[in-house]
Amino acid sequence: MAPLLRSVVAAGPTETAVLVAILGTLYMLYVALTKATKHDLDKVPGPWKKAWPLVGNAPSLLKPDFHRQFLAWNDEFGGICRIKFFWTDVLLVTDPVALGSIMGRGEGAIDKAFETYAPINKMTDPHGNPNLLTAPADEKWKAIRKGVAVSFAFQNIKKKYPMILQRVNRVIQRAGALGPSASIDVDQLALRVTLDVIGLAGFGHDYQSVEKDVPEYDHLLRVLPRCFTEVMLRVINPLRPKFPHWFQTGPKGAAAFKEFQDQMRFLLNKIRQDGRPAEDDSDIGAQVWRVMDEHPDISEDRMLSEIGMLFVEGFETTGHTTSWTLFNIATCPHAQDKIEAELDSLGLLHKEGAAPRELDLDDLKRMPYLAACAKEGMRMFPVVSIMGRMATKVTKVGPYTVPSGTVVGTPLFAIQNTVHNWDEPHTYRPERWVDVPIETWVYNSKEGESGGKRGITFMPFSEGPRNCVGQSLAKMEVMTLLAKLLASFRIELAPEMGGREGIRKRESTAMTLQTTGTKGIRCYLHPRSELVGKL
Repeated sequence: MAPLLRSVVAAGPTETAVLVAILGTLYMLYVALTKATKHDLDKVPGPWKKAWPLVGNAPSLLKPDFHRQFLAWNDEFGGICRIKFFWTDVLLVTDPVALGSIMGRGEGAIDKAFETYAPINKMTDPHGNPNLLTAPADEKWKAIRKGVAVSFAFQNIKKKYPMILQRVNRVIQRAGALGPSASIDVDQLALRVTLDVIGLAGFGHDYQSVEKDVPEYDHLLRVLPRCFTEVMLRVINPLRPKFPHWFQTGPKGAAAFKEFQDQMRFLLNKIRQDGRPAEDDSDIGAQVWRVMDEHPDISEDRMLSEIGMLFVEGFETTGHTTSWTLFNIATCPHAQDKIEAELDSLGLLHKEGAAPRELDLDDLKRMPYLAACAKEGMRMFPVVSIMGRMATKVTKVGPYTVPSGTVVGTPLFAIQNTVHNWDEPHTYRPERWVDVPIETWVYNSKEGESGGKRGITFMPFSEGPRNCVGQSLAKMEVMTLLAKLLASFRIELAPEMGGREGIRKRESTAMTLQTTGTKGIRCYLHPRSELVGKL
């Protein structure tokens, strides 16, 4: 362009006229191409109009609770808004009908954006191989998904219920032994159970987490939080993985990745050493062996990434979901009263002088109010607060046509908390679920306004072909943990937490929605009878 401008200055009148005509044509062509490329992007409302050069709206997201910034933008600009993340256009979609299309299988469906998950892939595999969470839905993804889904079919998961119950009873016994004056982190309590369950149910390995008062530095209870922090730091700082020693905690984060990968490789090696599984063995490890045996084109590194992500999803998400629900129940006395009455009606409540009967698997279907409390907790605090997708062709998102390459964010926290989708979204109100069938986990609170089109305002396990493959195990664990804990204890949020507002100030999205610092979510557990702690 510069030589061309110099030519204009040096040229005579005729040449100048020709050059000006060429420049004008090139400019009009540039404008036309830009418009064609952007399609309707410039029509989408959002903070992109006030974005900073080069960094876009990213500075507004440099905080632990950036999920609330997404919510603020969707509240202000509506169900489809545009932001600039550095130089990349991103649509944040909370509109129910647009979501129904995006999450489905039809023309408007949008698949995962592999590039946006690169830091997660580097956590699970040193070579950055994708996994069920992060990979596009290609043939390898379908083969792995089909194989692993067998492990999580209800008829197979229900075989694990006695083991789940044993771990829950053990953690209750240990918590009860501490006494009612102990301030107990219910997040760590839940995580100890879910880590043991995924280890045993999936891979036949016992991490003995419920027996750990202070886990070792290299125990997964401590390794994974370091990994998650590193993932988020890499998301906002592309230089960090290339030059970790430039940053204060860079080497520590890289070491956490390696430790996690080493422990997942131990499980992969165990699968190989165990050899061909028995015909009736449907555990994750057995299915991983079968996938590798039937699909030699799927590399060992890819399976390492798959094991790592299945482990994370089976452990962290379920544990935090339980603790967020307990936090809400602890700060909502009338909800505790109703749960108490429901458990009592089933003969499951601890009482002075009388031991309750043991919880059985079928009881989980007979507790609609407890299920409502869990759903309301998941609505307000979805542990996976945002998912990234990418249009691979010109695509319709609501009323807007967007070009190929547009990143589409489906921010669960915003979807399930925006004022456009829910009445009083910031109020914990389990009663809003009372008339919703207990088995319903995808829901449209604006059904009457969708004109008959499929809409979504609640999907804690995602929806469509990319929904959570392990949700049957997660639901079983969450409901069992909640039922047994609340049958054994009356829970109270510890004053040191600063009430609901104190917890909110410490919200943090580090892959999963949790709290910053080491305090967690501390509660007093008041035993309902002297039998608690002697199970």
